[in-house]
Amino acid sequence: MRVATARSSHEWVVYFRMNRSRLLSIPWSLGAELGAAERAAITSSIQAFQLGESSEGRNLMRYARGWAACSGDSDYVEAIALLIAEEQRHARDLGRFMELNGIPRIRRRWTDSVFRRLRNFMGTLEISIAVLVTAEIIAKVYYAALREASESKMLRRICDQILRDEARHVQFQTEQLARLRRERAAPLLWATLALHRLLFLGATLVVAWSHRSVLCRGGLGFGRFCRACLGEFAADRTRRRDEGTSRRIDRAGEICDDLRVRQPAKDFGRDLDLRQTVAAAEDHVLEAHQSRIDVDRQIVR
Repeated sequence: MRVATARSSHEWVVYFRMNRSRLLSIPWSLGAELGAAERAAITSSIQAFQLGESSEGRNLMRYARGWAACSGDSDYVEAIALLIAEEQRHARDLGRFMELNGIPRIRRRWTDSVFRRLRNFMGTLEISIAVLVTAEIIAKVYYAALREASESKMLRRICDQILRDEARHVQFQTEQLARLRRERAAPLLWATLALHRLLFLGATLVVAWSHRSVLCRGGLGFGRFCRACLGEFAADRTRRRDEGTSRRIDRAGEICDDLRVRQPAKDFGRDLDLRQTVAAAEDHVLEAHQSRIDVDRQIVR
């Protein structure tokens, strides 16, 4: 049996609310885990990504309210607010880890400034989402590499949580992009997708160069990271076209979501299979199994 992958905004609200109750336990009590060499290797990189996760999302909320008013999809505003809250949780967790390990926060980085300006370049929801989902797809590969770049149990668990969340964020955002582009004429749609690919390639090259120290430490060189990101970008486009691949029917007849993320490249190296990372994160939330069943019943009501 095949079912559509696209969820309504209400279903996403239900998911985001549920996700707040099943977060992974982070071992904050371990304190400062990083040695001097490890801290020096990841400091600049984690500072930049912590800053990038900390956006307040005021403009995105404004665009979401405009879309809701035009489309009648009032739940979309809350769904976006909950997504922004998850991104801010990522920033808080990374920030707390940094403070415990003597890594100062930063207030400005040129790459972050460029992304923020691009999100509001034309003042539309589509452009804002396209830039945001570009960052999130790249983040799926980056955090898997960051996880392997350190022996810190605390940082590894934070990365597990972020990876699990980002898989959902990409799905949520790409579904909305598909809605916004649904009625677009073929030539214009082709041009839109070409520009998005160009944006993604440029962002990937910038991140690969700016964070090469951490990426190499995590098992990825410049070329491997770029191929992994481009593979994820292509896979996410394919998943949007292929309905039914991201949900399955379990033996009880309930719809269950498949959280596996495909491995971006055959030579990804050092056990950086994102499917294993996300699956491992799910193993720690078995206590939420019953609530998940209840939510799934609401979704297929």
